[in-house]
Amino acid sequence: MNDKPILLLTRPRAQSEGFADQCRAAGFAGEIVVAPVLEIVGRPLMAPPAPGTTLIFTSANGVLHATAQADLAGFAAMAVGDKTARAAQAAGLACVSAGGDVSALLALLAGQADTGPVLHLRGAHSTGDLVARLRTAGRRADEAVVYDQTPHPLSAAARRCLRGTAPVIVPLFSPRSARILADALAPVTAPLWPIAISTAAAAAWTGGGAMQVVAHPDAAQMLDAVLVRGGNLNNGSALVAREPNS
Repeated sequence: MNDKPILLLTRPRAQSEGFADQCRAAGFAGEIVVAPVLEIVGRPLMAPPAPGTTLIFTSANGVLHATAQADLAGFAAMAVGDKTARAAQAAGLACVSAGGDVSALLALLAGQADTGPVLHLRGAHSTGDLVARLRTAGRRADEAVVYDQTPHPLSAAARRCLRGTAPVIVPLFSPRSARILADALAPVTAPLWPIAISTAAAAAWTGGGAMQVVAHPDAAQMLDAVLVRGGNLNNGSALVAREPNS
């Protein structure tokens, strides 16, 4: 097959376009189709956090929509990963990154003294049961939904590449987006090469194809994985092979 792989990005538009720019800068030479299956919509923050609360963020969208509604500069915060931590720091928060996933964030919290309540500022759809797990561990924890992730129909451009013959690289950044995209796929004639950021995202995928999961749940490894699948990077260290839909 001589068709160059196509990269299909289905995250919300801002994140997809940012990742597309990173892929281009890193050398991805194929076609990139941005076709969000989720749209981010803000929700009102009912009350600002009380002084002394440690804020928890599991996405940069949480930072964006929380800080748009309340002055959070100076609050202590913890973030699931480096990108989210940088967004919080740019908004004036004293934020520490767990550098991984929800389990890494929980381990970071467990390693610190209980200095007061924690508040998870999150999207309407969240995984990991963070607050419940914190309460089980004896922490004073609450949550507030500051944005929603509403489904968006698959675009005509996305359907065109899915009905073609070129392989389609499909990065899966969350279980919910994996489920929504898989449900919207039919009909498909193109070979699918899904890449999941986590085993949870891989398990949510029912669209078939040669599934691969990055070894560490972050955007840098997703980028490396895309470059490997696109033939732009001869290093498979970022990937862990999985059986489809395992």
